[in-house]
Amino acid sequence: MSESPGAVPLPADWAVLGKRAGRSMGYEVLDGSLPKDRAQRYLWTATTGTPDGRDPDGELPWRVFLSTADGEDRPVCAVVDTTWDGSKDGTGTASYTWRLLLTEWRPAARAGVTWTSLDRAAARTETPPGAEAVLHAERTPASELADTIDRLGFDWAAGAAALLLDGRHLVITAPRGGTLPGIDERVRVLDAVCALLPYGCRTWLSGATWAGKTEHALRLVFAGSARSGQLEIPLATGRAPSPGGDIARTYLAELSRVRAKRESTADVVAHLLAATAPVPLREGADAVRVLRELDLLDSVLEAVRQGRGQTEEIGRLLALHTLDTVDERGQRELVSFLARTAVRPDDGAASALLARHWTPRVPDLLAADVLAQPASKETFALARKYLSLTHALEGAGRTGAFGRLLTALATAPGYDPVWAGQLAYMAEREYGYHTDATDRVLLASPEAGLAWVRGLFTNHARDMRPLERLLAPAAASGAGPVPGWLRFAGALTGRHAAATEADATAFVGDNEEAWRIALETARDHVQPGVISPLWPVLRDVVRGGRRAELLTLLDDLARPGDPGLPPDAAADADLLWLTGRAADPGSRPAAALPRLRGLTDGPPALDRYADTLVARTDGDPALRDDAIAALLGDRPDPVHGWPVLTRWMRQRPSIETTVGEGLSRRLMAADYAHWLDLDLPADLVEGLERSGLGWLRAVRRLRLAVNARAELDELARIIISGCPHRSVTGRLLDEVAALVGEHGSAFGYALTTELDRQQPGIGLAVYEGLGRDARYGELCARLVRYSNHEEVRHRRIIGALSTPAHTVPPAGPYQHRPYPPAAPPSGPQPQTPAPGGPRGTPPPRPDGHPAYPPASAYQEERPSRWGFRFKKRGDG
Repeated sequence: MSESPGAVPLPADWAVLGKRAGRSMGYEVLDGSLPKDRAQRYLWTATTGTPDGRDPDGELPWRVFLSTADGEDRPVCAVVDTTWDGSKDGTGTASYTWRLLLTEWRPAARAGVTWTSLDRAAARTETPPGAEAVLHAERTPASELADTIDRLGFDWAAGAAALLLDGRHLVITAPRGGTLPGIDERVRVLDAVCALLPYGCRTWLSGATWAGKTEHALRLVFAGSARSGQLEIPLATGRAPSPGGDIARTYLAELSRVRAKRESTADVVAHLLAATAPVPLREGADAVRVLRELDLLDSVLEAVRQGRGQTEEIGRLLALHTLDTVDERGQRELVSFLARTAVRPDDGAASALLARHWTPRVPDLLAADVLAQPASKETFALARKYLSLTHALEGAGRTGAFGRLLTALATAPGYDPVWAGQLAYMAEREYGYHTDATDRVLLASPEAGLAWVRGLFTNHARDMRPLERLLAPAAASGAGPVPGWLRFAGALTGRHAAATEADATAFVGDNEEAWRIALETARDHVQPGVISPLWPVLRDVVRGGRRAELLTLLDDLARPGDPGLPPDAAADADLLWLTGRAADPGSRPAAALPRLRGLTDGPPALDRYADTLVARTDGDPALRDDAIAALLGDRPDPVHGWPVLTRWMRQRPSIETTVGEGLSRRLMAADYAHWLDLDLPADLVEGLERSGLGWLRAVRRLRLAVNARAELDELARIIISGCPHRSVTGRLLDEVAALVGEHGSAFGYALTTELDRQQPGIGLAVYEGLGRDARYGELCARLVRYSNHEEVRHRRIIGALSTPAHTVPPAGPYQHRPYPPAAPPSGPQPQTPAPGGPRGTPPPRPDGHPAYPPASAYQEERPSRWGFRFKKRGDG
């Protein structure tokens, strides 16, 4: 059978008196845990006669409450129940049963057991054969007994109590024209009358719900009428007869006085129940003293309430009243005074007094004192002091007090959960203590859990066992979903595999420092992957006023080039870095993305990086454009930047326009040549051509052909394809100039000859274009020198051929005259690289002549040093 949490277990002896089946002789002890002789003394003391079925008020069961018996030398708390189950003895006479349940008086007094609570507990107690029983009794509330007194009439009940103190044996009878109440109400009446005497009087008080006609010595009974030596008082009939003794009359007067003064029967009852020191019947003056001490309780509590309390006075009060017998409010005031005094520097008297009068209720009373005020720094400090005090007082009889106080404070319904979470962390950090109840609060309340885990992370704790402890039951089968904040906390420390943006948002909440705590924790535990779920939060931070702090933490957590940096986290960190630099007026937002260049896992890493860029920039045009500009950079990056851009364009073709605009600006710059070697998609090239870069395809093809050592005629065809208007200009002219500058004037002559062969006039257009551009002055001079040399050579050839044997038809008035040999240059010629490319000019020949092949090189088919083959003269 389950018992109330407030029930106190008390060891109890028991015995059963009756007749064995079929026997006709007298009654005997049939079973029990008490020795038979002792059991018989109590059972015979409780026997008041044989039940008479003709008297309706005397119907079974009967209950008798005993405090002693003839031959016993110490008080007890006992009840005897008389019942009949219908059985009969050998003569056909009804065979009754008396059942005794007995516990020692001292532990019963400490537990505040009265006849009402004893009666209720006895009905639930099982009596194992031959073994001791356990009585689970609850303290009867003073208010319940006071209600019964007020219902009976205070004057009647007080008069009856005074008569008992005067040594009278009382019989409660039915009022004229009335009947007696049922058994349970009779028990309450007996208990209520005794409650107006000090609890210590119960060492000699006794009572019965019904008494037969046998002589007995019970003090207060219900019966049909009084016998010789007994005083009859009809139930609840105004004022009972006045006692005869002076002490009893004084007691009655004091009882009426304190009741009138306090206007509360419950306060008077509570005070008398607290007086558990035995009060012998012959020492009635002690009862008067106890009653008058109610004024001491009042004066001490009033001084405490007014801030004038003194430890010495409370000590004197507690010497007279055990703490647990004072009413709830009084207990809390006394305990809180002693605790508040004990946590201040003193001589230790308050803490010693609290330890001496400790009860299991003290932790709850301390918690109530703290929780009576709204959550604040002050209440947190008070709770911390109380926990420290309780921890210091842990010991004999106080084991578990610290945990009980912590649980009461942290699990209080309706109290600030952030306060509770911070308190739970403080207890764990300073005392290494937690309870299952506080853990349940942390898991059930996100506010409490977040306060706890932020405390753990803020202090940069290296021991993550507390977090693992919370994660274990949360992740257990059947425990339900793990709270998002806890899942993210686990991810920050590597104790949980993955977390989502929702988890990160739950962790951060509305705390302005939570993002910083998260990044510092992830840094300490090397978990850069948490940047991705934190992205929405960090983006808002970097756009705010703390971007410098954020970017510094990002550099610590996701250092560029770190081998373990996940590509998506690298992309997020780069975008945050880019956003921060874009928000800084003095920065260059298009600078290269630092973490992208550190990725070394090849295409899969670039895929994840690009996927993250796509996801983050959709819906954010400014960030998208900055990211594109950063990927393009100042110099092409064919290993990282351009592959990511091509992946991005495949997923979002709409960005080709932005990419094309960026490329167009770079291709129009002076150092455009670096960009020609990129692997540009055909659609992008077409778009660039439409935007004014009509030369682009031809230039790119020309470069590819040169790198592939294509034939000269192929080079010519490519150049012609880039000259729809039969003029060579712009970047195409730059490429041709660079090619000629690299391979020499003879190559230039051969190339222009091939151009004119395929498209008459194009070769000359090349020369015209070079001649018009001031950048190519040095190259033109070299070409002119070459042409002059060739012209002289050709005139000599003509002269040689114009002999008498071979008459040449006249060609006009020109008369051939031999030309003198061309004078060699006076010194080494300067090497001027052609604009537009990296190709340099070949070094001059040792003889000082320009670096081009001699004319004889074209007289027969031979490979050139750049891999071209020139056709023999006359091949068409």
